[in-house]
Amino acid sequence: MHIEKLFRDTFLEERDRVWLATHHLDGEAHRWWLDIQDNPSTDLTAISWRRFKELLLEHYVPDSVKRKMEQDLRNLRQGDKTMAEYEREFSRLLHCVPFVIQDDEDKARIFERGLQPSIFRFVQASNLQTYREVVNRALIVESGAADLQERREALHKGKGKRLAAEGAS
Repeated sequence: MHIEKLFRDTFLEERDRVWLATHHLDGEAHRWWLDIQDNPSTDLTAISWRRFKELLLEHYVPDSVKRKMEQDLRNLRQGDKTMAEYEREFSRLLHCVPFVIQDDEDKARIFERGLQPSIFRFVQASNLQTYREVVNRALIVESGAADLQERREALHKGKGKRLAAEGAS
């Protein structure tokens, strides 16, 4: 994440990303990269930043851990979390297993399935195609539900005060 932030901040071109990232490798990771470079069948010019990350994950993250994280992502539910908390957790898990998602619509469907049932109904009925649209609609639904709850509580308190005042008189 740190190196990708550096890419964004410096507007580094795609062709230079692997070079810069490998320049920062130390210890075992540096030896791993040297092994890849020394392999005569490796075409270094064909290794994109995406492919580099895949190779790194293949080497350093065991399949059992990847399967567990994929399962955690697919089973993630909003529960009593706010939308912001749920989206943060979803994004964190997704960052660790990006290979799980086929495209933006798939990402939207997986996220959507984890929403609270009351929010899910409204979002699914909208038939949105992108992840950002689903998140935005879910935030709107959550906000609307919170506003409605506040109005109900205010109305309930107002009735209670009137009843108490009428009883006192």
